[in-house]
Amino acid sequence: MGIDSKRALLEWQKFSDRSPGQLVPVDLHKRVLTRSGAPQVEVIPTRAFVPNALPPDVDWKVVKADLFDEFTAASAALGRVNGLVHAVPNTEILRRALWLREAKFSSKIEGIHTTALDMVLAGEREDVADEDPAREAWNAMRAVQTGLESELPYCGRLIREMHRTLLRGVRGEHLRPGEYRDGPVYIGPPDSPEDARFVPPPSDSTRKYIENCMAALERFVNKPWPEIPDLAVVAMSHYQFECIHPFRDGNGRIGRALILHQMCSLKLLDFPIVSGSGYFQRHRQEYVDRLLAVSVDGDWPGWIRFFTMAIATEAAWTRKLSEYIVRRHAEFADQLRDKNTAGRLLKLLDHVFAYPLVSATGLAKFFGVTYPTARSDIDTFVELGILRIVEKVHHPMMWYSPVVLEVAEKDYGDVKGDSPFG
Repeated sequence: MGIDSKRALLEWQKFSDRSPGQLVPVDLHKRVLTRSGAPQVEVIPTRAFVPNALPPDVDWKVVKADLFDEFTAASAALGRVNGLVHAVPNTEILRRALWLREAKFSSKIEGIHTTALDMVLAGEREDVADEDPAREAWNAMRAVQTGLESELPYCGRLIREMHRTLLRGVRGEHLRPGEYRDGPVYIGPPDSPEDARFVPPPSDSTRKYIENCMAALERFVNKPWPEIPDLAVVAMSHYQFECIHPFRDGNGRIGRALILHQMCSLKLLDFPIVSGSGYFQRHRQEYVDRLLAVSVDGDWPGWIRFFTMAIATEAAWTRKLSEYIVRRHAEFADQLRDKNTAGRLLKLLDHVFAYPLVSATGLAKFFGVTYPTARSDIDTFVELGILRIVEKVHHPMMWYSPVVLEVAEKDYGDVKGDSPFG
């Protein structure tokens, strides 16, 4: 055994007897060059972690008592979001901006950096390179949409459909989209399996760990647990999915998209606009450390506390962003009511908040008006600041909603006083 293999094995000495799973042998592979320059594959024996089925054996009365303040703050913050949603005449004006924001920050956690404008442009164009980060982030939003618009419950079929959407036409499309992986993966530096921080369950023709783990997770999610707080159920489900790591690529973005799906299923949210990705991105190192601490030491309370704070904080900021969207929409609507064509323009206002990238040809077709009429309406919106021309696109000319994309870019992480925890 070489020094690299020893280093890989040493990582597993950190696992305590409180770890909620088992370690099983697995071989990782690394392509190296010999002294003569010939390529060869080095086998690195190590251990993979297979999590126990949920729920863990913990005293939920103690957990609820210890985390009472966190659960109370999260419930109140989500309640305020739900109250605001019910007061908004047209909730569609909120959905797109906040889904774009969720996908942008979820992608940023994975090192995919882009802008909201580039995301919507990538979604509109066909000639986008498969390595374009904007298309990857746009697909993350489409994966969220796929999950939330499906009639399927939390299940393997839904998750695989979301994964196919995520990898369509981007890097990773060759990695069997929509299918569970058929080989080992590791969490750590690229091309350095000897430095793996964590190795998820293996999967091959004889060991069906992934299929079995995912089936157990599906049973847990779809069963009522009256003794466990709902947010703890979501937190544990997210940990379990990330721990299983069922796909070769895209696990983090799918796992975070499933948070929205599950929170709506549990009636924590009346409208799917609150997730934890913004908070996770701002506290990325703690996010991954808390997940690992569950596997290594069974620290469920630490992870559930962190997750609950993330949801509470993001709910508070989502309410502020939603209030901003509603206020700007109302201001624009007041200005449009003075126009002779107010009826059509008010419908167009709702449309550009829900679909913040438009062309004159597209609007003419959508509203059944002539091209000159559509251009006249766009000019009116530009004068009022509702739309702005996309400078980088010329054929065809396109316009975007600066309000919607501003919200999608907004990070309240540095704004003091917004957190429910002071």
